[in-house]
Amino acid sequence: MRCWICGSARLSPVGELTSGERSFERLRLRFRRPGFFKPQPAFEASRARACRDCGAVFPFLTEYDRRELDAAADGLIEDEDAAPHHYGPSDRPGQG
Repeated sequence: MRCWICGSARLSPVGELTSGERSFERLRLRFRRPGFFKPQPAFEASRARACRDCGAVFPFLTEYDRRELDAAADGLIEDEDAAPHHYGPSDRPGQG
């Protein structure tokens, strides 16, 4: 396995990932609510590796949440604020 940012093979072992001071607070991957009365899909990431060269952190879903994500994947709605942005040169003629 290599770092997705710098390509280094120097990754830490898998460790516990928390988002707060309390041990039960975990990072969650959330998606837009599929309907007004439907719950917001969220999947817990409680483990991670870190790159020892650039410091990037790579979270992993729990096995239960990975299965839940797989089952729900076709119905998930992308968060509009999290859509990928193009920061490179423009594709339009005469731009960037």
